[in-house]
Amino acid sequence: MAGTDLAHGSTAKHAAAAAPVEPGPAPVPVPVTDIARPGRASATAPIWLAGVGALVLFVSIPILPGVLWALLIGYWTYPLHRRLPTGLRAGAAAGLSTVMLVAVAILPTMWLVESTQLVWTWAQESLPATVDLALIRTHELAASLPYLGDKVQSALPRSVRDIDWIGIGTGSANAIGGMLTTVVLRAGDSAFHLVIGIGTLFFVYRDGPTWWRIATRAATASFGAAGLEAADLCRQTASAVTRGVILTALVQGVLAGLGYWAAGVPQPLLLAVMTVPAAVVPLGASLVWVPAAAWLALTGDLAAGVGLALWGALAVSTADNALRPLLMREHTTLSFWPLTLSIVGGTLALGVPGVYVGPIAYSLARMAITRAAR
Repeated sequence: MAGTDLAHGSTAKHAAAAAPVEPGPAPVPVPVTDIARPGRASATAPIWLAGVGALVLFVSIPILPGVLWALLIGYWTYPLHRRLPTGLRAGAAAGLSTVMLVAVAILPTMWLVESTQLVWTWAQESLPATVDLALIRTHELAASLPYLGDKVQSALPRSVRDIDWIGIGTGSANAIGGMLTTVVLRAGDSAFHLVIGIGTLFFVYRDGPTWWRIATRAATASFGAAGLEAADLCRQTASAVTRGVILTALVQGVLAGLGYWAAGVPQPLLLAVMTVPAAVVPLGASLVWVPAAAWLALTGDLAAGVGLALWGALAVSTADNALRPLLMREHTTLSFWPLTLSIVGGTLALGVPGVYVGPIAYSLARMAITRAAR
């Protein structure tokens, strides 16, 4: 009886397994939106991305100087960071590069402070005699002027002893006091931006290439071919600025430093270092070498002053006018004058990081106008 039941149960199971299964309702296909399709841009994605970008920019305004400096320094030094041993983890390599860069930056800062102190000491010792000699030369030049010579001579003091040092000292003390107050008030901001910059620099070293890939993909997904073109344009413009502006400024600094040394200007290395950031702007190097040449001419060394002026006009300015377009013409879509305006405007708005931000903004604007006109 038990065997019959077992056999009957087994037969029922096989019958149930062999019975056909009725198919259920077919799944409803989910429509694929434009955002989900790779390579296509949604109509709302650009608006959404622009809104998020504007919000992030608004929130980042208080920390923007430190972040821009970190991005700029990271862009300059990333090729050196990649030369670190490959066995290091990404975080360890980024930390090592950041520490090394901070340590290297301390030494030039100490040298600049020491050089400034030497210049101040030299000015205190030689300024009275220098001013007397400059006044003598100025009176000699004024005497040769027709009609206005007497008036100019009467308006100028004859020597340092004739200058109203009390009035000048009072005005200078007020100006210096206001300047020191401003420096003290801004010291906290400077320290804050320094901390932000160092922290951002670490993550630029560690995650910079990943950020760039994500930004490129986001621009391509949101704006299609225009987004990819904009990403390539930003990269090309940054490379053009580095090659054209920065290298030209360094060459001008070296040439100007040789001129300062040959002409006998005090602290030629310090003046050469000051020439480099001034040379970022077209004709900016003349803000350093022209006063130096005038100082030499007015203090009795006319030949050295004229020689430095000729060297600055022929060598330093020629490097600016010849090297900059030569190094940049194949890597940027901007012509000379828009490029100059973008550099000057970016520098006035954001300082040294504006040297990059200005040309990139102008290049993107030119691209947008060109695509809209098609």
